[in-house]
Formats: sequence, C-alpha cells, structure tokens
Amino acid sequence: MKKLLAMLLAVTMVAGLALTGCGDSKDEGNSGGDAKEGAIKSVGFICGNLGDKSFNDISYEGVKSAGEKLGITYKAVEYGTDKSKMEPTLLDSADAYDMIIFSGNEFLEILERHADEWPNTKFVCFDIEPGTEIKMSNVFAITFRQCESDYLAGVFAITLSDTKTVGFVGGMEAPVINDFLVGFIEGVQRADANGKVAMVYNGSYTDAPKAKEFSLMMVNNNNADVLHQVAGGAGLGVFQACQEKKIWGIGVDADQYEFFKDEKPEIAAVIITSAEKRVNVALETAITDTYNGTATYYGTREDWGVEKGVADLAENDYYQQNAPQECKDAVAAAREDIKSGKVKVTTGYGMAQDELNKRRDSVKP
Repeated sequence: MKKLLAMLLAVTMVAGLALTGCGDSKDEGNSGGDAKEGAIKSVGFICGNLGDKSFNDISYEGVKSAGEKLGITYKAVEYGTDKSKMEPTLLDSADAYDMIIFSGNEFLEILERHADEWPNTKFVCFDIEPGTEIKMSNVFAITFRQCESDYLAGVFAITLSDTKTVGFVGGMEAPVINDFLVGFIEGVQRADANGKVAMVYNGSYTDAPKAKEFSLMMVNNNNADVLHQVAGGAGLGVFQACQEKKIWGIGVDADQYEFFKDEKPEIAAVIITSAEKRVNVALETAITDTYNGTATYYGTREDWGVEKGVADLAENDYYQQNAPQECKDAVAAAREDIKSGKVKVTTGYGMAQDELNKRRDSVKP
C-alpha cells in the first residue's frame, strides 16, 4: 500500500477504482484543476453510512464545508455495517487521499497495524476514548467532551419539565453513551437536586420502533415529559413517541430540528433543542489547519468541548421561539460555569461500574 503520488485528477480516478468493493465512495466535491495550493488536496471521510440525520451526517458537513471553502476534493467512503470491510476500506482510502478522517478507536487500532505505510498522509480520528495514546506522528485524535453538551441538555430538560421527570434513551450501554448520560444526570441535579431521570438502553442505534416503545413506557410508567435521545438513527422512534404524547424531545450530535424540518416537519416540531457534538466544526478546523500548514497538534490527542465550541446546546430560531426564558437563562449560566472552570463536568469514560450505578440509581423515578 504505497502512497500514490500523482496529480489531483489521477488521484480522483484511482480512488474510484481502489474503493470498488470496499466502500461506497460518494463524490460530493471535486475541484479538479481549480484546487488551491495547500498541504493537502484531497480528503477521504470514512463512515458506516450517511443519512442518519445525526452523527455521520453532521461530521460530513464539516468535511464538505472545508472542501468547498478550500477548493479541494472531498469524498465520503461508506463501508456499511459489515465490520470486515473496515480494514480494506481504510487501506484503500489511505492510498487514494492526502488526508483521511474516521471515528472511533477500532479504526485507530487498524491504522496502527500499518503505521509505516503512509508517512506523508495525515489522519484525523475523532470520538476517541480519553487516555488513548497516539503512537504516530501523522495522526491527530480528538476526544469530545460530550458530557458537557449533555450537562447543558440536563439543565434544560429538567427546567423545562412540569413533572420533574425526564427521559434518556441511549443506543447501547457503551462508554460514549455513558459519557452523555453522566453529564445529563449532573445537569439535571444542578438545576433540581430532586429531579428524576428515567433511562433505558435501546440495544441498537438503528431500531427506531424499539426506541419508540421504550419511550412510550417512560412516559406512561414514569411520567417523563421531556425525552432526550442518544441513540443515533433509532432516535427517530423517540421523536415519534414525543409526537404521539405531545411532549418535547431533545436531539443529539447535530441540530436535529434543522435536519428534519424540511423532510419530516412533524418530527422537527417536537425537537426543541439538541445536545450538539459539533463534529462539523472540529473537522473543518482540522482540515483547514492542515491545509494551511498550521496544525501543530499531529502526534497528539486533545479534549474538545464547550470551551472549544464543539460541545453545546442548539439555540436555533425554533428554540428561541419555544424555550421558556427560565430555561434559556439556566443554560446560559451553566455554559459560563463550564467555560470559566467553575464547573468541571464528570466524564463517564473510565468510571467504575459501581459509581455509574450509584449515579443512575440516584435519579431513578
């Protein structure tokens, strides 16, 4: 797998051939001969599938934005749900692009097995677990403090709630989901020491009907009147339950109101805000810095959160029109406390199971 050194047009042609059978390469931007002179001329974004209206889509928005502004080629390479395709997709993509972007420690481990094959290629990996050691000088890893955005979501949800019981639907019981959950619980307890959180793990990031069923149970059995989904594509079921019960929902990762408002306006109507993990901002920053030759963070891993502008609560026009002022004020105060260092939100990563259970039990309805 030697790095292909060729003109941009040749790179694009080779990419189309190399990726056949390993991933679905979607060419959303090809600047051809109009590319500016920079440290990179092409970016490959590897993901399972686009179209989730959440994590993958918002990530690719950052790639597209950077590509369009800088005049460089960018593509999404989808490997689907078959994990056996992860390694060949990464290897073929690394041959075809100057910069590769992917999420998760599993891809990082694959890359480390081929550490010496692309010394001149830049790799940006995001959603990486805290404490991960970066062993390659051409790799930059981002750990998102999603616990901070969910802290804000918890403050907002319990302040908005009339019953003082809110719901949390996680996709799987996994470290990243528990990081959201721990932040959410701390936010709830900040705003109301007696606030309750009904919670469930859906067991899937794609099974929306199951998520809807769980959501309805939380409303009917626990009297939850604000539901927060952290379940990827399965979150649609949470919003459908909110629609049926005429209660508010809180999205995740992307500003999900904006994603749904044209395609599914009836779903958008229940999404008052979203706990944003602004991967788009992070990836656009990393691509731009790399292109400009100003990225000094390769070979390291950094934590990016509220202070960096990549973890926050969506405050679009719909939020401004529908959120009570009391909720807005509570969120603003919580945000400033994080920025100033007055509040350090606890991460769920590395938390002992006994401690996690204690926190979950402390807010059970």
